[in-house]
Amino acid sequence: MTEKEFDMQVWRRFDTVTLDTGIETTIMNISFATRSVRIYIKDAPPEWVACKRIDAHKSRFGGETDDAAIIEELHNKIMAQQDRIENLTAEKKALNERLSKNHISALLTQINIIGSQLQEKKKRIERIDSSLQLIKELVEKTE
Repeated sequence: MTEKEFDMQVWRRFDTVTLDTGIETTIMNISFATRSVRIYIKDAPPEWVACKRIDAHKSRFGGETDDAAIIEELHNKIMAQQDRIENLTAEKKALNERLSKNHISALLTQINIIGSQLQEKKKRIERIDSSLQLIKELVEKTE
């Protein structure tokens, strides 16, 4: 890797690098002054490696490490969040429309209708009772 490539990439702790020896290892520290990284190798002390010995660099998430790839990744995240915001806004609008309807007046109207029907039924039952009473009195008179 050249010094220019080293400077163009975004370096983070715990990214992985592949060295010219074929070893793939984890980055512990980065030094931009010396353009080198401190790597971790199991059962060995940490070692500083110059950029010339680095063949490849991957982010800890497995993606590319150049500026354009990171910008694209962030752009995609922003677009996904924008879609989510639009969906939540539409859902909120639908919920507000459902809440804005005057359900109380509809319930009161239905209660009034039921009340009037019950009054009519009560009047009919009273008429039937009075008719039965008259019939009963006529039957008693005839006997």
